Amino acid sequence: MECIHENFEKGDFATYSVFVVQVLNNGNPKAAITFEGPIAGNKDTLQKSDITYDSSEDSTVGRELRTGIQVHWPKVKDADQRVRFDKRVGIINRSIKVDWTHAGESEDAVAARAQIDTERREAYKSYGRGAPRSEVDAEMAKNEKFKTINQVKIEPYEETNAIKAPGWYRLCVSAEYHALVVEMEIRSGNKLGGVDRTTGHVYTYEDREMLDEEKLIDEGESQLDANTYASLDKEIQKQVENQVKEQDLHASKAQIKHLNTMVMEMKKKQTEHHHRMKSHEQLARRNYDKMIRSSKLETFLYVLITGVQVYTVHKWLLSNSLLGR
Repeated sequence: MECIHENFEKGDFATYSVFVVQVLNNGNPKAAITFEGPIAGNKDTLQKSDITYDSSEDSTVGRELRTGIQVHWPKVKDADQRVRFDKRVGIINRSIKVDWTHAGESEDAVAARAQIDTERREAYKSYGRGAPRSEVDAEMAKNEKFKTINQVKIEPYEETNAIKAPGWYRLCVSAEYHALVVEMEIRSGNKLGGVDRTTGHVYTYEDREMLDEEKLIDEGESQLDANTYASLDKEIQKQVENQVKEQDLHASKAQIKHLNTMVMEMKKKQTEHHHRMKSHEQLARRNYDKMIRSSKLETFLYVLITGVQVYTVHKWLLSNSLLGR
């Protein structure tokens, strides 16, 4: 199991992204994903474990994370399992399995996933309207199970969570049978400028770079002063600068923004094609291994059946008295 950590403040949004790039030994691209916290850096929440919380100044981040994961977090996680959703302290304990084995074969399940997400949001809303305790417990028990999600598209699996309890959170990925090569990251809404309305997730680093470039284009205009008289050299320079008016730059800025957008789209398409090539390569290797195993099994059965037939005919010929003479 490999993990990465990120520190979040209260009110922030966290988006984690996981994609299986390659599977060794031609196994299936399946990954067990865990996103949980705060595992450290939150004295109020972790003190609920009834264990002394080490908040000394000389405690390093690594030691604090290790202590939280091994000592404090299990106690808080276990104590929060049967607590009503609206009474929770705000911890996140998300565990799922994502399967990319049949990703890309069909796009018809997208609508079904959207319907499931809608029903889940409605179930969460019902908690605030005084849903019966039995229904709440049943829904919580269903959501707490380690369930498998089958990816429809060949793309990273992403989820966004609102941070209610500040502190350190971790994203862990593990394999079941075969070693994996995985791309994973945790993105902070405060650091990357919020949540993208089109995707519902925190802006990616590439999107943030493009937005910053567009902001520089808008704010990078020189304030031309045509009234104040300066030295001769500065006046000549000012006249040269004033030859280009602000309205003359509108078309150029629009074209530059459009070019930046097209470049980002090309980068995204290139990344998607790279993921698809890797996925199809892994699929071809798995199919090749299946064909090899099937051919070996058919050959073995053919040799076995042939041997049995030869032995049966030979024994029958020897037992026949007429042919035996």
